[in-house]
Amino acid sequence: MKLRLEKGYDFENAIAQVGYGKYQGLLLAVCGTIYAACAIGTTTLSFVLPSAECDFKLTSADKGRLNATPLVGMVVGSYIWGNIADAVGRKWGLIAALLMDSMAALSSSVAQSFPLFLFFRFFNGFGIIGATSIVFPYFSEFLAAKNRDVMLCRLEVFWTVGVISLPGIAWVVIPHSWRLGSVDTFSFTPWRMFVALCGVPSLTMAMILLLFPESPKYLMTHGKMDRALVVLEGMFAINSGLEKSDYPVKALINPGQIHRASTKHEPRLRKLTIRLGAIWRQKKQLFSPPYLRYIALTCFADFGLMFSYYTLMLWFPELFERFGQFQEVHPDQPAGVCDVTSIVVQGAHNETTISASCDKPIDDKVFLYTVIIGLSCIPTSISLGLCINKLGKKFLLIFSFMAAGSAALGLNLVKNLTQTLILSCIFEALTSTTEVIIFCVIVELFPTSLRALAMSLTVTSGRLGAIVGNVVFGTLIDLNCIIPIYTFAGLLISGGFLCMLIPSKGQIVPSLSSPPMTPLGSSFKMDACDIR
Repeated sequence: MKLRLEKGYDFENAIAQVGYGKYQGLLLAVCGTIYAACAIGTTTLSFVLPSAECDFKLTSADKGRLNATPLVGMVVGSYIWGNIADAVGRKWGLIAALLMDSMAALSSSVAQSFPLFLFFRFFNGFGIIGATSIVFPYFSEFLAAKNRDVMLCRLEVFWTVGVISLPGIAWVVIPHSWRLGSVDTFSFTPWRMFVALCGVPSLTMAMILLLFPESPKYLMTHGKMDRALVVLEGMFAINSGLEKSDYPVKALINPGQIHRASTKHEPRLRKLTIRLGAIWRQKKQLFSPPYLRYIALTCFADFGLMFSYYTLMLWFPELFERFGQFQEVHPDQPAGVCDVTSIVVQGAHNETTISASCDKPIDDKVFLYTVIIGLSCIPTSISLGLCINKLGKKFLLIFSFMAAGSAALGLNLVKNLTQTLILSCIFEALTSTTEVIIFCVIVELFPTSLRALAMSLTVTSGRLGAIVGNVVFGTLIDLNCIIPIYTFAGLLISGGFLCMLIPSKGQIVPSLSSPPMTPLGSSFKMDACDIR
C-alpha cells in the first residue's frame, strides 16, 4: 500500500506513482552508452602502446608512465567532480565530464610530442572519472527502489560492451599504413585517428544528454519541488501513455532536503569552520573501531584488485603483440609471457629489428584476442545480479580474488599462446566485476553517515593501485617479468584471505544514530553506493 504523506509525496512514493516502463528503458540506453563510452576512454591506451611506440620512441617504462597518467587524472578528479555534481547538478556535471573527455581525446590525437600527449591524457582521465562516477547516481535517481538493483546490474553490462567495441574500432582503423604530413613537422597516422574516434562517443552522448532533464531526486534534495514535479509528470506520461495532468502526485516533500539558507548570512570563515568541523567528526568516526578495520580491509582489497586489473587490461594488447613477434622468429617453440618478453627485448636492441617492427602493422590476432577477452566478461556481468544474493557477497569476493590470483600466477607457468589467452579470459572475467561487489560490501559495513567517505577512500586506493601497477609493470617487464606477475597473484590471493575477515550481516555494527555528515562532493557517491 502506497504511503501518502500529509503535505505531499516523498521521492520514493512519488517515483513509484510514475511506474516502470519506456522512460527507464530509454534512460538505460542513454546512460548505458555513456558508461560504454567511459570504458572506451579508459582502455584506449591499450592499443596505443604498440602503435605509438615508434612515433614517440617509447620504452617499456614510458609505456607504464603513459598508462598511469590518465589514472593520476582520475585520482585528482574524483573529489572535484563530486563538488561539481553537487553544485550544478548531475546532468550538467555529467555533460561537463563527457565534454572534457572528448576534448582531451581530440587534442591528444594531434599532440606531436610525448610530454604533450601525456598532458592531454591526464585530462582524459580527469574527465572519465567524472562521467563514470556521476552516471550511476544520475540514472538511479530516476528509479524506484525495487527496480534499482536490476537496472544498475544492466548498466554494468554496457561497460563490457565498451571493452568489446574498442578492439573492433582499433581493428578497423589502426592496421592501415597511411600518414598525413611529415614526421619532422606535423604527422597524423591511423593510431592518432583511433585516439580521436575514441572521443566521439563522449561528445555525442553529451549532446544527447541535453535533451534529458535533471534528476528529480537531486531537484527535490535542493528544494526545487516544482521542477522535480514537472520531470516526474513527463516520466509518467511516457510510461503510461496518459496526460501529464493525470499524474496523481500534486505536491512533493523531502524530509532530507538540503537547507543551504541556514548559513546564507553567516561569515565565510564561520561557514568554513562549520564545514571543516563536520568533516573532521566524520573522519574521526571512520578511523575509530570497528570502522578502521573495515576501511583498511576495503582499501587494501581495492588497491590489490586495481593494481592487477587495470595493469593487465591495458597491457594485454602489448603482450599479445610481443607473442606475435616471438612466434614469427620461433614458430612452435613453447614459451610463457615472461619467456616471450625476454627474448623479444633482446631482439629489440638490434636496429634492423626495430625498423622492421615499426614498418609492420599490428597483427590482426591481437585485436581478435582482445575481443575474446572482452566477450569472456559477458557471462560474469550478466550473472552477477543473479548470484550476488544467492551466494553472498563475501563468498563471491573470496572466490573472485582467489581464482583471479591463481589465473595471474598461471600466466608465468603456461607455455603457449592459447593457454595464456584462456587464463587472460578467466582473469578479466573475474576481476571486471569484483570491484562492484566491494562497493556492495561497503554499503553493508558502513552507516549512511560514513558510507560516502568510505567509498571515496576505497576508490582512491584502487586508482592509486592502478597507477603503481602500471609504473611497476612498465619498469620491470623488460628487466624481470616474474616480479610483477607474482606481485599481481600475491596481492589478489592476499585480498581473498583478507576478505574472510568480512563480518556476516549479524556481526556488523548497526548504523549509528547520529545524523549524516556528508561533506560537499560526497553526496553523489553515497547515492551510487546505496543502489549498487
